[in-house]
Amino acid sequence: ELVTAQPEVFSVISRLSTVQTKKQGETQPLMYMACQEPRAGTSLLCNKRVGEDGVCPACQRAGKAAPRLNIRCRFADFTDGAWLTTFHEAAQSVIGLTAEKAKEIESREDGREALEAAIRRRYFHQPLQVSVRAKLDTYNGEQRANITCFDARPVNCGQHGRTMLKSIREMLEQQAAAAATLAMSAA
Repeated sequence: ELVTAQPEVFSVISRLSTVQTKKQGETQPLMYMACQEPRAGTSLLCNKRVGEDGVCPACQRAGKAAPRLNIRCRFADFTDGAWLTTFHEAAQSVIGLTAEKAKEIESREDGREALEAAIRRRYFHQPLQVSVRAKLDTYNGEQRANITCFDARPVNCGQHGRTMLKSIREMLEQQAAAAATLAMSAA
């Protein structure tokens, strides 16, 4: 709601409920081929989308390319859900497949259906700790909220349970203190 140009980062516990595979009846791509050439002056890879001809528009050359996931996921908890753009590393964790394995499945004869079935098997599979970044971006001259999942990991249930119990104890202590204060002021 109150997204600003300054990025906000937060973590939520939720489950994958849906991956957008179609939009307005059209099949959505779940991955793209990314340039794997090193960026000039850094040790980082380019990772820009390469064209059908294999040429990277940023590097201006045809070089190594590898599949990278870019999926739109709906994460939900007991109160609500949200659609988040989920990039490569987080997407691999969420759907339980590497981009290479997803591309391999998709290239088979029954490819797209098999890939979507593999993804559907992950719906509500396990709780995830989802790291989210929200910031205000400008797209085509219009300001929009850009909310992305940049990390997703399975929840350590023991640790999460202890954290929740600690929160419950703190709330009960606060409630007891408030009740004691109220009783003393009434006396």
